[in-house]
Amino acid sequence: MTQLRTIDLTPMYEGDEGNRIALAAELDAACREIGFFAVVGTRIEPELVSSTRASVRSFFELPLEAKLEVKPATSNGRGYVPVEGEALSYTTSFAAPPDLKESFSIGPIEVGSDPYFRYEPSGIAFAPNIWPQQPASFEADLRHYYEALAGLADDLMALTARSFSLPPDWFAAKADRPTSALRVLHYPPRPVLGDRQFPASPHTDYGTWTILKKRPGLTGLQAQAVSGEWVDVVAPADGFVVNVGDLLMRWTGGSWLSTLHRVVPVDEVEEGGEISLVFFHQPNWDVVVYPFTDDVVHRPEVDGRYAADSAERHFYGVTVGEFVFGKYKATVSDEALSTPGTASA
Repeated sequence: MTQLRTIDLTPMYEGDEGNRIALAAELDAACREIGFFAVVGTRIEPELVSSTRASVRSFFELPLEAKLEVKPATSNGRGYVPVEGEALSYTTSFAAPPDLKESFSIGPIEVGSDPYFRYEPSGIAFAPNIWPQQPASFEADLRHYYEALAGLADDLMALTARSFSLPPDWFAAKADRPTSALRVLHYPPRPVLGDRQFPASPHTDYGTWTILKKRPGLTGLQAQAVSGEWVDVVAPADGFVVNVGDLLMRWTGGSWLSTLHRVVPVDEVEEGGEISLVFFHQPNWDVVVYPFTDDVVHRPEVDGRYAADSAERHFYGVTVGEFVFGKYKATVSDEALSTPGTASA
């Protein structure tokens, strides 16, 4: 049975450069093995996490009519997406019906005034966030949580650079106007699934780092090891689950694995359904991502996920925004947004 590593980030903040290099080696090992790991010692305030989780649960407990008031008119990565409004598997070769979960998403909090933030094509990444009127704490909690997790993602990018003997600030100019997103999810308890349907169907994430907060214990999240085995991902009580995204796998020339993962039903569920807080770190829209190393690694386990001519099976450069937002639009259709709960495979 594959076990996920737990990495203590304390030396990142309290150690010397030698400690940080040793920590980077530990990160490198985890990302080559499976691309999923847990982190503790992050300096994210537990009170912020618990307050945000409570606000998110209160939002999802609202009547559907209230949640639909913050549903976007088009699939732009903002606001509420109802149950069966998204099919994550549509970005892979693993066809499955739309997922039995609902979500709410925001993008960057502080947006500048220059054309990069305002006009197409990059402007879509900085579209205004949509906020519900209730609960009263929701907007403030999600804003603070987004900013805290953005800082943690920056720390992980600096650690990534050290893992490959690059200057710690190698990624800084490539992510100083990031297109990152925060998505909060609710998985209804004990759903009745259709044929081949999942709470979250098999998929990979699109950006660099995904930082996930779930309750401790078995929640149905599984990652696929290189062997093909599905591994239960157990979140630490005092930390986060982190995984490599497609862009980071491309940047590292396949050395680090963007891992296929899914959510399956479990017997023991959180009362009212599972809540997940998911931060997706994504660099600047116009950055072209291609391997920064000549040591490109062929990962046979990736080949079966995508069409032969897809970008994911090759290491030519892709533009961050076109790649990430193209993926998102493939999973959330405007038709599904307009008619919640009626999407079909």
